[in-house]
Amino acid sequence: MSFSYDIVLLDADDTIFDFHRAETYALETTLSAFGHDAPVSDYVDAFRRINTEVWRDYESGRSTSQEIRVKRFVLLLDLLGLAYDPEEVSAGYVDRLAEATFMVDGARELLDALHRRVPLALVTNGISAVQRSRLARSGVGDYFDVVMISDEIGVQKPDPAIFRRALELVGTTPDDRAIMIGDGLHSDIRGAIAAGIDSCWFNLRGRPSEPDVEPTYTVTRLSQVYSILGIA
Repeated sequence: MSFSYDIVLLDADDTIFDFHRAETYALETTLSAFGHDAPVSDYVDAFRRINTEVWRDYESGRSTSQEIRVKRFVLLLDLLGLAYDPEEVSAGYVDRLAEATFMVDGARELLDALHRRVPLALVTNGISAVQRSRLARSGVGDYFDVVMISDEIGVQKPDPAIFRRALELVGTTPDDRAIMIGDGLHSDIRGAIAAGIDSCWFNLRGRPSEPDVEPTYTVTRLSQVYSILGIA
């Protein structure tokens, strides 16, 4: 079998793990535990907008991981008119998120196809406790030769340094023999471009493209990745 690349870097959320399902589960069970009985559909979209904004602050270096994980609940609880302690809600949410191992359709099959045939690196901006727990609970942690979590190394995507560090740990490889696969145009694709490696935008949610970010490839299903990697 001839692979098109010598190393494959993968994002975690909404590439391997179904973050929307995990987020909904964690949010609903956390607020229910505090006594909020409104259906999660009433507030999950608002939370996702808030979460996207605060994570962009983190990716841009304007906030720390600890700051944004509490700030999002300060904003959400204020919006909902709830008087719960945002730090306690945040802690509960993170604990429940760490339990949620829902996977994107085709993710495990793709990992099975690549495991032991090409080095794999997970590169994620997620919270360390959450990502480590989900990797262990799902059983997919062993698929990866390298796991790079921004929370642990102090560098987050799209900083090219986190991609470079992953490549260094796997071993020296020409830039044109590495590819990053992820759903985030800003974090994954922009970061890969800055690191000088190919990129595959996994547009799982049908998001609009951005004129200043040009991925090498774009797919909407993980099954489309096989031909890109030369394993069709």
